[in-house]
Amino acid sequence: MRSGQPCGEQRHGRPAHASGYPDHPGQPHSFGGGEPPPAYARPHAGGGGARPHTPPTPTPAPTSTPASGGDEPADEAILAAYEKAEEAWGWFEIAPMPLDRDDQRTVGEQVYCRVDYPGIKTLADLRGYLKSLFSDGLVEELLPVDGTQYVELDGALYTIDGGRGADITKGEETVQVLRDGTPGRCTVRVTVEVLDPQQGFSVVGSETHDFLYEQVGERWIFTTFSMVR
Repeated sequence: MRSGQPCGEQRHGRPAHASGYPDHPGQPHSFGGGEPPPAYARPHAGGGGARPHTPPTPTPAPTSTPASGGDEPADEAILAAYEKAEEAWGWFEIAPMPLDRDDQRTVGEQVYCRVDYPGIKTLADLRGYLKSLFSDGLVEELLPVDGTQYVELDGALYTIDGGRGADITKGEETVQVLRDGTPGRCTVRVTVEVLDPQQGFSVVGSETHDFLYEQVGERWIFTTFSMVR
């Protein structure tokens, strides 16, 4: 994990469960004794709201934080990039991209549906979009050249209709931008609640994940990433 002044924060809602929770936006944490950083909430797939709980205690920040460089993205831009990265990574783990299920092709024993997503019509389009968010190594992990999850057939992008879905034992997310003064690099810290289905999906703990967001050439991209739920 990396230590640093939390410069921005965003909260993501938990997925719905059988027990159901009323919508209840999370409250922002306070850092360093000053005004709390901005907090935002958005629903995840499956809807549902967040129930009241005691938020996890953030890592103590250093006494001072170097100012961001003039060419570095603002916290809001980094938080927006994290949302896009989370969505894109989810296409490979949680659920596929939006599909036209009326347009199906069979390759061997595998049935594919055509992807129906604005601006992404081919494998090259998908790879280019992923490279706007992730390092080349992460893109290759998601979309290997010989991969079969997303394929191009007759000039159109197709994928398998299926995914594992969101982890029902994970609840609300808190997303922070941490800066330690290193030029061209910051950390996106995601803290996610751990829920216990045996206790009515009550919060029993939390997990923290740190992802590097770095300048590589002219791009600001994630060089480490994974799904947190």
